[in-house]
Amino acid sequence: MSVLRARPLLGTRVDISVEGLPESEANAAIDAAFAEIAEVHRLMSFHEPGSDVSRLNRIAAAEAITIDARTHAVIAFAQDLAAVSGGVFDISIGGHLVAWGYLPAPDAPAPDPAATWRDIVLESGNRVRFARPLWIDLGGIAKGYAVDRAVKAMALPADVQCVINAGGDLRVTGPRPERIALRVPGETLAKEAIPAIEIAGGSLASSSGSEHARVHQGLTVGPHLNGASRGGVSGGTASTTRFVSVTAAECMTADALTKVVMAAGVDAEPVLRRYGAAAYLYESGGWRILEHRSEEWEPVFGEGDVTKL
Repeated sequence: MSVLRARPLLGTRVDISVEGLPESEANAAIDAAFAEIAEVHRLMSFHEPGSDVSRLNRIAAAEAITIDARTHAVIAFAQDLAAVSGGVFDISIGGHLVAWGYLPAPDAPAPDPAATWRDIVLESGNRVRFARPLWIDLGGIAKGYAVDRAVKAMALPADVQCVINAGGDLRVTGPRPERIALRVPGETLAKEAIPAIEIAGGSLASSSGSEHARVHQGLTVGPHLNGASRGGVSGGTASTTRFVSVTAAECMTADALTKVVMAAGVDAEPVLRRYGAAAYLYESGGWRILEHRSEEWEPVFGEGDVTKL
């Protein structure tokens, strides 16, 4: 028995498929997954005034506030990745995304232009404070975390096949691999076979620079920023011509690392190595594999002449 359901959450469509359970049990597991994803959305949305993210942006520069343990865990991972990447990954870039029109201006004190991830202070008891006013955005990591939480909420036996796909950020569990097509936007691969990756017991996340690129004050910008060079070309925006897919054990890791590779390109290899991940980078008409180490995530292709990843 195979059950497939979808629901709009996290600003995208979330698809969940379960194979190997009676229909009633599969639906109960999927209900639990959707409920957990909805909770992550409620806690980490930049748009919702009552979310942990919005409360932090309003209050944390004045005093430490207590947030949900899940939000605290995501911020803690983001801070670790910021340190490992030398600040390339930085959740304190909400001000830039607002200025460029990707996010609405929140009802919060204006961010200090000098504020960075180093001004986010995590305290015991799930408390967080900001050393300077800043606006955090968890849009580059929360979808992946929600997928991981959904897998945990479902608590499926090892012999049950499951795929959770939140707009291209996905995780596969169960006894067999799943073939996932890499959705390179536009006509980049129009004359080639579409590349795919087979994943067993792992996660895949993808990001595209061209899909959401726009012009701001005469410069081409995108929603993926290089937090370490905000004052550089286009205010620190990452490449708007790259396409990146990252494989990792957990979807939160894969989701966040796509932003690092988007910003740093081949220089992201040491960061990928640190998290045991692999990246597939398409730019300038060709593919590059960065830190590919897992046979379970060996890329495979359809018919036609393509450059093997």
